[in-house]
Amino acid sequence: MVSLMSKSDLVAEVEQLLSVQSTVEIKETSKSWVFLTEDRVYKLKKQIRDELQDLTPLRARHDNALSEVDLNRRLAPDTYTGVVRLGRQARDGLVIDDPEAETIDWLVEMRRLPQDQMLDVLIADGASRQELSKGILRLVPILTGFYQTAPATRLTASELMTVLESQISLARDVLLNSAFAQYHGVATEVIGKIEALWPDINVEFQKRVDAGAFVEGHGDLRPEHICLTKSPVIYDCLEFNRTLRLVDPYSELSFFGLECTVFGADWIGPFLMNALEPDLGPRPGGFLMAVYEAYHAVMRARLCLAHLLQEHPRTPKKWPPLGTSYLEIAKRRLDQACINSRSRDARAGMPETM
Repeated sequence: MVSLMSKSDLVAEVEQLLSVQSTVEIKETSKSWVFLTEDRVYKLKKQIRDELQDLTPLRARHDNALSEVDLNRRLAPDTYTGVVRLGRQARDGLVIDDPEAETIDWLVEMRRLPQDQMLDVLIADGASRQELSKGILRLVPILTGFYQTAPATRLTASELMTVLESQISLARDVLLNSAFAQYHGVATEVIGKIEALWPDINVEFQKRVDAGAFVEGHGDLRPEHICLTKSPVIYDCLEFNRTLRLVDPYSELSFFGLECTVFGADWIGPFLMNALEPDLGPRPGGFLMAVYEAYHAVMRARLCLAHLLQEHPRTPKKWPPLGTSYLEIAKRRLDQACINSRSRDARAGMPETM
Protein backbone atom coordinates (compact mmCIF):
# COMPACT_ATOMS: atom_id res chain seq x y z
CA MET A 1 0.00 0.00 0.00
CA VAL A 2 1.30 3.43 -0.96
CA SER A 3 0.28 6.51 1.07
CA LEU A 4 0.97 10.02 -0.15
CA MET A 5 -0.14 11.86 2.98
CA SER A 6 1.79 12.34 6.19
CA LYS A 7 0.50 13.65 9.49
CA SER A 8 2.48 16.85 9.04
CA ASP A 9 0.56 17.85 5.91
CA LEU A 10 -3.17 18.53 5.77
CA VAL A 11 -3.94 16.63 8.97
CA ALA A 12 -2.46 19.26 11.26
CA GLU A 13 -4.43 22.00 9.50
CA VAL A 14 -7.72 20.14 9.85
CA GLU A 15 -7.01 19.53 13.53
CA GLN A 16 -6.35 23.23 14.07
CA LEU A 17 -9.50 24.22 12.19
CA LEU A 18 -11.75 21.88 14.17
CA SER A 19 -10.15 22.76 17.50
CA VAL A 20 -11.50 26.31 17.28
CA GLN A 21 -14.89 25.07 18.45
CA SER A 22 -14.12 21.79 20.20
CA THR A 23 -11.41 19.60 21.62
CA VAL A 24 -10.11 17.23 18.95
CA GLU A 25 -8.76 13.71 19.23
CA ILE A 26 -7.03 12.21 16.20
CA LYS A 27 -6.96 8.54 15.34
CA GLU A 28 -5.22 6.92 12.40
CA THR A 29 -6.52 3.93 10.49
CA SER A 30 -4.90 2.22 7.53
CA LYS A 31 -6.89 4.36 5.09
CA SER A 32 -8.05 7.47 6.95
CA TRP A 33 -7.33 10.14 9.50
CA VAL A 34 -10.23 10.36 11.94
CA PHE A 35 -10.94 13.55 13.93
CA LEU A 36 -13.17 13.13 16.98
CA THR A 37 -14.76 16.27 18.37
CA GLU A 38 -17.19 16.41 21.29
CA ASP A 39 -20.22 15.44 19.21
CA ARG A 40 -18.95 14.81 15.66
CA VAL A 41 -16.50 12.58 13.83
CA TYR A 42 -14.76 13.67 10.63
CA LYS A 43 -12.94 11.22 8.41
CA LEU A 44 -10.26 12.40 5.97
CA LYS A 45 -9.30 9.78 3.40
CA LYS A 46 -5.62 9.08 2.94
CA GLN A 47 -4.23 9.38 -0.55
CA ILE A 48 -3.48 5.66 -0.75
CA ARG A 49 -3.02 3.27 -3.61
CA ASP A 50 -3.12 -0.51 -3.23
CA GLU A 51 -4.31 -3.64 -5.04
CA LEU A 52 -7.98 -2.82 -4.50
CA GLN A 53 -8.29 0.95 -4.86
CA ASP A 54 -6.55 4.16 -5.81
CA LEU A 55 -7.48 7.20 -3.72
CA THR A 56 -4.70 9.45 -4.94
CA PRO A 57 -6.99 11.57 -7.20
CA LEU A 58 -9.28 14.06 -5.45
CA ARG A 59 -12.25 12.84 -7.49
CA ALA A 60 -11.67 9.28 -6.30
CA ARG A 61 -11.66 10.38 -2.65
CA HIS A 62 -14.88 12.32 -3.24
CA ASP A 63 -16.54 9.29 -4.85
CA ASN A 64 -15.33 7.08 -2.03
CA ALA A 65 -16.68 9.44 0.63
CA LEU A 66 -20.08 9.59 -1.10
CA SER A 67 -20.16 5.80 -1.37
CA GLU A 68 -19.33 5.45 2.31
CA VAL A 69 -22.16 7.72 3.38
CA ASP A 70 -24.67 6.21 0.96
CA LEU A 71 -23.93 2.60 1.90
CA ASN A 72 -23.75 3.16 5.63
CA ARG A 73 -27.09 4.92 5.70
CA ARG A 74 -28.58 1.46 5.05
CA LEU A 75 -27.92 0.54 8.69
CA ALA A 76 -26.95 3.86 10.30
CA PRO A 77 -29.08 6.55 8.64
CA ASP A 78 -28.95 8.95 11.59
CA THR A 79 -25.22 8.56 12.16
CA TYR A 80 -23.86 9.57 8.74
CA THR A 81 -24.70 13.25 8.37
CA GLY A 82 -22.99 13.79 5.03
CA VAL A 83 -19.92 14.61 2.99
CA VAL A 84 -18.31 17.96 3.80
CA ARG A 85 -16.24 20.04 1.41
CA LEU A 86 -12.78 20.98 2.68
CA GLY A 87 -11.65 24.16 1.00
CA ARG A 88 -8.93 26.76 1.03
CA GLN A 89 -9.27 30.52 0.69
CA ALA A 90 -6.38 32.86 0.00
CA ARG A 91 -7.38 35.09 2.92
CA ASP A 92 -8.91 32.78 5.52
CA GLY A 93 -6.95 29.61 4.85
CA LEU A 94 -8.64 26.24 5.43
CA VAL A 95 -12.46 26.34 5.60
CA ILE A 96 -15.26 23.79 5.78
CA ASP A 97 -18.26 23.68 3.47
CA ASP A 98 -17.58 26.95 1.67
CA PRO A 99 -18.56 26.48 -1.99
CA GLU A 100 -16.59 29.56 -3.00
CA ALA A 101 -13.32 28.18 -1.66
CA GLU A 102 -10.98 26.00 -3.69
CA THR A 103 -11.90 22.39 -2.94
CA ILE A 104 -8.84 20.52 -1.73
CA ASP A 105 -10.46 17.45 -0.15
CA TRP A 106 -13.61 15.97 1.37
CA LEU A 107 -14.59 14.84 4.86
CA VAL A 108 -17.11 12.19 5.87
CA GLU A 109 -19.10 13.67 8.76
CA MET A 110 -20.75 11.47 11.41
CA ARG A 111 -22.47 11.93 14.73
CA ARG A 112 -20.17 10.66 17.45
CA LEU A 113 -21.36 7.44 19.07
CA PRO A 114 -20.75 6.67 22.77
CA GLN A 115 -17.42 4.87 22.97
CA ASP A 116 -18.38 2.94 26.09
CA GLN A 117 -21.24 1.26 24.20
CA MET A 118 -19.10 -0.13 21.38
CA LEU A 119 -19.25 -3.92 21.41
CA ASP A 120 -15.47 -4.35 21.43
CA VAL A 121 -15.18 -1.96 24.38
CA LEU A 122 -17.95 -3.71 26.28
CA ILE A 123 -16.21 -7.06 25.81
CA ALA A 124 -12.82 -5.63 26.83
CA ASP A 125 -14.35 -3.96 29.90
CA GLY A 126 -15.79 -7.26 31.08
CA ALA A 127 -19.48 -6.64 30.52
CA SER A 128 -21.56 -9.55 31.78
CA ARG A 129 -22.89 -12.18 29.43
CA GLN A 130 -26.41 -11.20 30.45
CA GLU A 131 -25.81 -7.56 29.53
CA LEU A 132 -24.17 -8.44 26.22
CA SER A 133 -26.89 -10.96 25.35
CA LYS A 134 -29.57 -8.29 25.67
CA GLY A 135 -27.60 -6.00 23.36
CA ILE A 136 -26.94 -8.73 20.81
CA LEU A 137 -30.62 -9.64 20.71
CA ARG A 138 -31.42 -6.03 19.83
CA LEU A 139 -29.37 -6.57 16.66
CA VAL A 140 -31.57 -9.43 15.47
CA PRO A 141 -34.47 -7.46 13.92
CA ILE A 142 -32.01 -4.98 12.38
CA LEU A 143 -29.90 -7.65 10.70
CA THR A 144 -32.92 -9.74 9.75
CA GLY A 145 -34.48 -6.83 7.89
CA PHE A 146 -31.17 -5.88 6.36
CA TYR A 147 -30.37 -9.30 4.91
CA GLN A 148 -33.94 -10.05 3.85
CA THR A 149 -34.16 -6.85 1.81
CA ALA A 150 -30.54 -6.71 0.57
CA PRO A 151 -30.15 -6.90 -3.22
CA ALA A 152 -29.29 -10.40 -4.42
CA THR A 153 -26.41 -10.98 -6.79
CA ARG A 154 -26.87 -12.44 -10.26
CA LEU A 155 -23.37 -13.91 -10.27
CA THR A 156 -23.03 -17.66 -10.59
CA ALA A 157 -21.33 -19.91 -8.08
CA SER A 158 -18.29 -20.19 -10.34
CA GLU A 159 -18.10 -16.42 -10.70
CA LEU A 160 -18.35 -15.93 -6.94
CA MET A 161 -15.61 -18.51 -6.51
CA THR A 162 -13.26 -16.32 -8.51
CA VAL A 163 -13.60 -13.64 -5.81
CA LEU A 164 -12.35 -16.07 -3.17
CA GLU A 165 -9.58 -17.26 -5.45
CA SER A 166 -8.44 -13.68 -6.08
CA GLN A 167 -8.45 -12.84 -2.39
CA ILE A 168 -6.49 -15.97 -1.51
CA SER A 169 -3.97 -15.01 -4.20
CA LEU A 170 -3.57 -11.59 -2.56
CA ALA A 171 -3.14 -13.30 0.79
CA ARG A 172 -0.47 -15.58 -0.62
CA ASP A 173 1.51 -12.60 -1.95
CA VAL A 174 1.63 -11.07 1.54
CA LEU A 175 1.95 -14.14 3.75
CA LEU A 176 4.71 -15.65 1.62
CA ASN A 177 6.60 -12.37 1.34
CA SER A 178 10.29 -12.87 2.14
CA ALA A 179 9.91 -10.54 5.14
CA PHE A 180 7.68 -13.12 6.84
CA ALA A 181 9.75 -16.29 6.47
CA GLN A 182 8.73 -17.46 9.95
CA TYR A 183 5.10 -17.71 8.78
CA HIS A 184 5.75 -19.52 5.50
CA GLY A 185 5.20 -23.00 6.91
CA VAL A 186 1.75 -22.49 8.37
CA ALA A 187 0.72 -20.07 5.59
CA THR A 188 1.67 -22.57 2.88
CA GLU A 189 -0.23 -25.31 4.71
CA VAL A 190 -3.35 -23.19 5.17
CA ILE A 191 -3.46 -21.85 1.62
CA GLY A 192 -2.75 -25.31 0.21
CA LYS A 193 -5.66 -26.80 2.14
CA ILE A 194 -8.04 -24.09 0.94
CA GLU A 195 -7.02 -24.58 -2.67
CA ALA A 196 -7.36 -28.37 -2.35
CA LEU A 197 -10.94 -27.81 -1.23
CA TRP A 198 -11.92 -25.58 -4.18
CA PRO A 199 -14.05 -28.29 -5.90
CA ASP A 200 -15.95 -29.04 -2.70
CA ILE A 201 -16.40 -25.34 -1.95
CA ASN A 202 -17.79 -24.78 -5.43
CA VAL A 203 -20.39 -27.51 -4.87
CA GLU A 204 -21.50 -25.88 -1.62
CA PHE A 205 -21.49 -22.43 -3.22
CA GLN A 206 -23.84 -23.74 -5.89
CA LYS A 207 -26.27 -24.89 -3.21
CA ARG A 208 -26.20 -21.46 -1.58
CA VAL A 209 -26.63 -19.67 -4.91
CA ASP A 210 -29.58 -21.93 -5.75
CA ALA A 211 -31.08 -20.92 -2.40
CA GLY A 212 -30.65 -17.22 -3.27
CA ALA A 213 -28.34 -16.74 -0.29
CA PHE A 214 -25.74 -14.34 -1.72
CA VAL A 215 -26.67 -10.71 -1.23
CA GLU A 216 -24.99 -7.32 -0.93
CA GLY A 217 -24.10 -7.29 2.75
CA HIS A 218 -22.14 -5.10 5.12
CA GLY A 219 -18.71 -6.44 4.20
CA ASP A 220 -16.91 -5.66 7.46
CA LEU A 221 -19.15 -6.77 10.33
CA ARG A 222 -16.89 -6.48 13.37
CA PRO A 223 -17.47 -5.72 17.08
CA GLU A 224 -15.82 -2.31 16.74
CA HIS A 225 -18.42 -1.41 14.10
CA ILE A 226 -21.38 -2.06 16.39
CA CYS A 227 -22.66 0.33 19.03
CA LEU A 228 -25.08 -1.32 21.46
CA THR A 229 -27.11 1.73 22.41
CA LYS A 230 -30.84 1.34 23.04
CA SER A 231 -31.29 1.52 19.28
CA PRO A 232 -28.12 -0.27 18.09
CA VAL A 233 -26.02 1.20 15.31
CA ILE A 234 -24.10 -0.90 12.79
CA TYR A 235 -21.74 1.25 10.76
CA ASP A 236 -18.46 1.48 8.82
CA CYS A 237 -19.26 -1.05 6.11
CA LEU A 238 -16.84 -1.99 3.37
CA GLU A 239 -17.45 0.81 0.87
CA PHE A 240 -14.78 0.56 -1.79
CA ASN A 241 -15.61 -2.72 -3.55
CA ARG A 242 -19.13 -4.03 -4.18
CA THR A 243 -17.88 -7.46 -5.19
CA LEU A 244 -16.40 -7.96 -1.72
CA ARG A 245 -19.80 -7.09 -0.23
CA LEU A 246 -21.50 -9.92 -2.13
CA VAL A 247 -21.77 -12.45 0.66
CA ASP A 248 -23.72 -15.28 2.12
CA PRO A 249 -25.05 -13.73 5.35
CA TYR A 250 -23.74 -16.75 7.24
CA SER A 251 -20.26 -16.02 5.92
CA GLU A 252 -20.55 -12.48 7.24
CA LEU A 253 -21.85 -13.78 10.57
CA SER A 254 -18.99 -16.27 10.80
CA PHE A 255 -16.59 -13.35 10.33
CA PHE A 256 -18.35 -11.48 13.12
CA GLY A 257 -18.06 -14.56 15.32
CA LEU A 258 -14.37 -14.89 14.49
CA GLU A 259 -13.69 -11.31 15.55
CA CYS A 260 -15.65 -11.76 18.78
CA THR A 261 -13.56 -14.86 19.47
CA VAL A 262 -10.35 -12.89 19.01
CA PHE A 263 -11.70 -10.35 21.51
CA GLY A 264 -12.34 -13.18 23.97
CA ALA A 265 -16.09 -13.73 23.57
CA ASP A 266 -16.41 -16.87 21.44
CA TRP A 267 -20.05 -17.41 22.46
CA ILE A 268 -21.38 -14.24 20.79
CA GLY A 269 -21.12 -15.40 17.18
CA PRO A 270 -23.07 -18.67 17.67
CA PHE A 271 -25.55 -16.86 19.92
CA LEU A 272 -26.36 -14.27 17.25
CA MET A 273 -26.44 -16.87 14.49
CA ASN A 274 -28.89 -19.04 16.43
CA ALA A 275 -31.13 -16.03 17.00
CA LEU A 276 -31.11 -15.09 13.30
CA GLU A 277 -31.50 -18.57 11.83
CA PRO A 278 -35.31 -18.85 12.18
CA ASP A 279 -35.75 -15.82 9.93
CA LEU A 280 -32.72 -16.18 7.64
CA GLY A 281 -33.25 -19.88 7.00
CA PRO A 282 -30.97 -22.83 7.71
CA ARG A 283 -27.26 -22.13 7.82
CA PRO A 284 -24.90 -24.09 5.56
CA GLY A 285 -23.46 -27.39 6.76
CA GLY A 286 -20.42 -27.70 8.97
CA PHE A 287 -18.03 -27.97 6.03
CA LEU A 288 -18.89 -24.61 4.48
CA MET A 289 -19.18 -22.86 7.84
CA ALA A 290 -15.66 -24.03 8.70
CA VAL A 291 -14.40 -22.86 5.30
CA TYR A 292 -16.05 -19.46 5.77
CA GLU A 293 -14.32 -18.88 9.10
CA ALA A 294 -10.97 -20.16 7.81
CA TYR A 295 -11.18 -17.87 4.78
CA HIS A 296 -11.89 -14.82 6.92
CA ALA A 297 -9.08 -15.75 9.30
CA VAL A 298 -6.64 -15.89 6.37
CA MET A 299 -7.84 -12.49 5.16
CA ARG A 300 -7.32 -11.01 8.61
CA ALA A 301 -3.85 -12.54 8.83
CA ARG A 302 -3.00 -10.94 5.49
CA LEU A 303 -4.16 -7.53 6.69
CA CYS A 304 -2.19 -7.86 9.94
CA LEU A 305 1.09 -8.61 8.20
CA ALA A 306 0.43 -6.14 5.37
CA HIS A 307 0.69 -3.36 7.96
CA LEU A 308 4.34 -4.28 8.42
CA LEU A 309 5.06 -3.74 4.73
CA GLN A 310 4.21 -0.05 5.02
CA GLU A 311 7.01 2.46 5.30
CA HIS A 312 5.88 3.58 8.77
CA PRO A 313 3.63 0.84 10.20
CA ARG A 314 1.28 1.69 13.04
CA THR A 315 1.81 -0.25 16.29
CA PRO A 316 4.27 -2.69 14.66
CA LYS A 317 4.47 -4.99 17.72
CA LYS A 318 0.73 -5.63 17.56
CA TRP A 319 0.53 -7.32 14.17
CA PRO A 320 2.81 -10.41 14.30
CA PRO A 321 1.10 -12.15 17.26
CA LEU A 322 -2.34 -11.19 15.97
CA GLY A 323 -1.51 -12.48 12.50
CA THR A 324 -0.23 -15.72 14.02
CA SER A 325 -3.44 -16.21 15.99
CA TYR A 326 -5.53 -15.80 12.84
CA LEU A 327 -3.40 -18.34 10.95
CA GLU A 328 -3.78 -20.83 13.79
CA ILE A 329 -7.55 -20.35 13.77
CA ALA A 330 -7.59 -20.86 9.99
CA LYS A 331 -5.57 -24.06 10.36
CA ARG A 332 -7.93 -25.49 12.99
CA ARG A 333 -11.04 -24.63 11.01
CA LEU A 334 -9.60 -26.12 7.80
CA ASP A 335 -8.72 -29.31 9.66
CA GLN A 336 -12.37 -29.45 10.69
CA ALA A 337 -13.50 -28.72 7.11
CA CYS A 338 -11.36 -31.58 5.81
CA ILE A 339 -12.89 -33.93 8.38
CA ASN A 340 -16.38 -32.81 7.37
CA SER A 341 -15.52 -33.25 3.70
CA ARG A 342 -14.22 -36.80 4.20
CA SER A 343 -17.26 -37.70 6.29
CA ARG A 344 -19.56 -36.39 3.59
CA ASP A 345 -17.68 -38.34 0.90
CA ALA A 346 -17.87 -41.49 3.00
CA ARG A 347 -21.61 -41.09 3.45
CA ALA A 348 -22.05 -40.49 -0.30
CA GLY A 349 -20.18 -43.71 -1.04
CA MET A 350 -22.24 -45.89 1.30
CA PRO A 351 -24.72 -48.27 -0.36
CA GLU A 352 -28.35 -47.57 0.28
CA THR A 353 -29.96 -49.81 2.88
CA MET A 354 -33.26 -51.53 2.31
